[in-house]
Amino acid sequence: MDVSFDTGNPQDHLRRVWRLCCGCAEAIYGTVPPSPAYALRTARLLFMTGAQESGFAWERQRTPRWEGNTGGFSKWQVEPGSIQDSVAWLQRRPGVLERATRWLFDDPRASLDWPGLMGLDGILWAMRLDDNDKIGLLFARVHYLRVPAPIPDADEDQAAYYKQFYNTELGAATVSGTLDSFRRFRGMLAAPKP
Repeated sequence: MDVSFDTGNPQDHLRRVWRLCCGCAEAIYGTVPPSPAYALRTARLLFMTGAQESGFAWERQRTPRWEGNTGGFSKWQVEPGSIQDSVAWLQRRPGVLERATRWLFDDPRASLDWPGLMGLDGILWAMRLDDNDKIGLLFARVHYLRVPAPIPDADEDQAAYYKQFYNTELGAATVSGTLDSFRRFRGMLAAPKP
């Protein structure tokens, strides 16, 4: 299912996604809050990942059936196995789960048991919803949190990091293609409004 850049301006859509990436990078971390520089680096990697995975244009991978539970979900094309691993990882880290819950729901009363209450099927259905970017972004962030190597700073190094730890050697993405996607969308983000 293709989803366009909202009914409004594509640049506004990208700016909203960028703000979400920045907020997620600042709010969701392991044990030590990130420095402003590291949060920006993380936000760039998250934005790069969405740019390459879906071009910020669809919520569901195009090849499997829409109603199935295989393939990628959300603009970050997170796969069910990664979601399950991330849920298990979060449940062993109550501090990270609390920060993730606070960021995702923006409600101090939200249950920390939301992954169990929703289950994998509920999470996958939520990721299919148009403009429900926070949950997909959350699982992309947690996927990267599970990687022991720090996020590099340079764009080229981030594209290689994405390829190694997110897309993997089995994925179709390339480092150069990832850089091209990132630079194209970063350029649209930075362009002056018409």
